[in-house]
Amino acid sequence: MKRLRVLHVIGGGEFGGAERHILNLATAINPDMAEVSVCCLFADPFVRVAREAGIRSHSVPMRHKLDFGIVTKLRDLIIEEGIHLVHTHGVRANLVGRLAARMAGIDTVVTTVHSLLVQDYPGLFSRLANTFIERASRGLTTQFIAVSGGLQKALIQQGIPEKKITVIYNGLNPGLFQQADSAGRWREKAGFSPGVPLVAIVGRLHPVKGHRYFLRSAAEILEKRTDVHFLVVGSGPERDSLEEYTRKLGISEHVTFTGFVSDVTELMPDLNLLIVPSLWEGFGLTALEAMAVGVPVVATSVGGLPEIVEHGATGLLVPPANEAGLTRGISWMLDHPQEAVEMAAAARHVVEQKFTASVMARKTEELYRRLKEEH
Repeated sequence: MKRLRVLHVIGGGEFGGAERHILNLATAINPDMAEVSVCCLFADPFVRVAREAGIRSHSVPMRHKLDFGIVTKLRDLIIEEGIHLVHTHGVRANLVGRLAARMAGIDTVVTTVHSLLVQDYPGLFSRLANTFIERASRGLTTQFIAVSGGLQKALIQQGIPEKKITVIYNGLNPGLFQQADSAGRWREKAGFSPGVPLVAIVGRLHPVKGHRYFLRSAAEILEKRTDVHFLVVGSGPERDSLEEYTRKLGISEHVTFTGFVSDVTELMPDLNLLIVPSLWEGFGLTALEAMAVGVPVVATSVGGLPEIVEHGATGLLVPPANEAGLTRGISWMLDHPQEAVEMAAAARHVVEQKFTASVMARKTEELYRRLKEEH
């Protein structure tokens, strides 16, 4: 089979799990098998980050939500670049990418589903509108990739035939496993002394990520011990309201909002504990990144997280939307540092065996190859 030219289409207006997934995949794909490029529907930040990683990247910015002229622009790019397969991520990119691929005569479209629309769009109107858009163009996708078995089950319940869904777990690049050796650098730059326990939530500031549960648990823990510092890492529409909520809880001096961090793996080794209090996670890439560098994890038992974290063995799982359970989990990890370190070591071994970018890339290459042979 000739070398494929694959174009990944994504919004790219933020730098979350889907964007990190593409970075890991694009840099691990066998270049003799496929030439991978990226097209973003927003000018920043992902197109810049992708270029810095050495990935051929394009930006075809949407002027507004109903800018359908972008479809013809993307079609032209597909034709100019000689693309053989279009791979889409996210509801907006799914619609634009599928339509542009059809107009360009591309018969193979892959869609990776990273999360559920019902969780990504909590507002009734936006949820209904985006669900309609997604389902209206769904038939243009040749094959879906679900990043976890839990997400696959949810897609089947939505009416997608099981034979059209392939489960491929997210994977991490080998360089991340060496990041543990850099522990202390970010902490020193940020002005935290070595003895201060750092507990963080990492991800876009969106209601589905459960930041308010994290902050309420932080307030409870700080009533008993004031040596802990909490980090909110990431950017998003909730920042102002979360900062105000932190002030209302009276814990502002113990909580730092770092804003957007282009390389979260730089700070990850300096954490004492990573918290994933999400109401839903298609996979839970942030948890995986922490596990890879030996940082203990407390996560909610939703979506794909139980497929990553084994309760009591490689981390702790707590019920979602349950402040008391989350507080107990965080407190236990802080009060039992030796057991936490042992869990983290076991977790790192699991990641090295099961969740590498090379495993993800080989399975994706196999899917690409099969689809092109069938079409």
